[in-house]
Amino acid sequence: MILKWNWTAMLLCSFLGFAQEKTCEPPKLVVGVIVDQMRFDFLEKYEANFGDGGFKRLMRDGYSFENTHYNYVPTVTAAGHASIYTGATPSVHGIIENTWYERNSKGLVSNVGDTTVRIVGSVVENYSGYSPARLETSTISDLLREQSDSRSKVISVSLKDRGAILPGGKKANAAYWQDWETSPGHFVSSSYYMDELPSWVISFNNKDKANKYLNRTWKTLLPLKEYTASAPDDNPHERILRGKETPTFPYDLKGMRALYEGDPRYYQVLWVTPYGNTITTEFAVEALKSEELGKDEDVDMLCVSFSTPDVAGHTFGPQSVEVQDIYLRLDRDIAELLETLDKEVGEDNYVVFLTSDHGVQPVVSYLRANNQPADLAVIPQFNQALSFSLNQQYGAFKWISYFGNNQIYLDHDLIKEKGQSLEEIRQSVADFMKEQPGVRFALTPDDLNTSGDTTGQIEMVKKGYYPDRSGDVILVYDYGVMPTSDYRTPVTKVRGAGHGSGYDYDTHVPLLWYGKGIPKGTSSRKVHPVDIAPTLLRIMNLREAGGMTGASLSEVLR
Repeated sequence: MILKWNWTAMLLCSFLGFAQEKTCEPPKLVVGVIVDQMRFDFLEKYEANFGDGGFKRLMRDGYSFENTHYNYVPTVTAAGHASIYTGATPSVHGIIENTWYERNSKGLVSNVGDTTVRIVGSVVENYSGYSPARLETSTISDLLREQSDSRSKVISVSLKDRGAILPGGKKANAAYWQDWETSPGHFVSSSYYMDELPSWVISFNNKDKANKYLNRTWKTLLPLKEYTASAPDDNPHERILRGKETPTFPYDLKGMRALYEGDPRYYQVLWVTPYGNTITTEFAVEALKSEELGKDEDVDMLCVSFSTPDVAGHTFGPQSVEVQDIYLRLDRDIAELLETLDKEVGEDNYVVFLTSDHGVQPVVSYLRANNQPADLAVIPQFNQALSFSLNQQYGAFKWISYFGNNQIYLDHDLIKEKGQSLEEIRQSVADFMKEQPGVRFALTPDDLNTSGDTTGQIEMVKKGYYPDRSGDVILVYDYGVMPTSDYRTPVTKVRGAGHGSGYDYDTHVPLLWYGKGIPKGTSSRKVHPVDIAPTLLRIMNLREAGGMTGASLSEVLR
């Protein structure tokens, strides 16, 4: 009977298409790494200056999917983190933006904002907190906790609240992020997860690492002349930090402190320096050790999101020496994380995946200066012109509740009160916006339902559309066009980069796998970040779950 059962199990593993090692011997720890705002080409762009133990180790000894693209819009942080860990698009998990207009409350809401909970670890008592309450489907971390009867541990870490909470999901043991509004650069959590911080987190915060890093001077890791992958250090496409006359090295962080005069926003300066990644790594390593992740028979999960590249990209742009320096130092942080995993868990006992939540558009002023397509979609101007058009057609009322980036929300209550047709006004808005410069598509829900597009921009909008939360008209801009609320700055004077579109510069991200049972190799097959969670189902030997729209990646399951 024993022989028969073993033979049946082997046949079952073979039938499912997974190696027996994968299905029957999952790793002790899965580590998910998200680098916020990392395009795939950054791996090649900065490779010459990477060390051997970080990105190069993952590429050399692991598996790289070189044609990984997001298959929805908008490509933003919250939607990306949710999609990676749910294996679904925003049309399913409901996280359509970082913030969106809520019709019931008639105001903007945060993707993780939750007034029913409080921040734990804040120096401000009962400060309104954050939770995954708006996430409409399970994460892979939730499934791990459920199917292990909560024996598996899930710890999620980031500088950003959404970068920690959305990967951790609704059943994580803890999600930690760095709060700069209510605490002096300390890591905090939510009463959704716990009543008080564990002793090891309190001990870490007591080391006052944020202040120590902010007393440093940020200089380039290498001699400035070696940053040949970037534009000159002094270029007109970068924002200038407070206290500086030019966007150039060095950055005297301690000297800048006096300019903030006790303003807690000074602690967010850390986020635009490489030290933001370093302190995230240090906290993740401490979580790994203190929570004893990967130490027993149940699979544990550590989710780490590096937020600094996104903040730096918005500030300086991807052409900058600052961003390159941050990646060179992040490479060292990743090497340290891998070395710690080798020591604490064992090289053959863990699996790591590394990806990004979105890419980044080159700074539009940089594109324009280099004769590339670039322009601005100035939202206040669009809003004013559209309002005037609607007033002429339907009367002088405030028909638009909110116009932000690529979404237009109409006032449904007003439309009903005035006896107008919602569908007719939606179509009027779409027809007007289609004629505006820089607008490629203006789509109503009816357009999304009837479109025959299955692979292009309209299908990407459909996969990012959640009826109860999305706008009445969704805009798609032309290639190289960036939406902005700043009506004063011309395209030639713009500093700092943006993202959110369905074009390659925003959708094409790295996807690296490394560790137990992962083969060496590369693939040019087009895949999507929503394929990560279904793959982890196989790696961690979990049961199928509804809600996932991605497909498992067979290349790393052999």
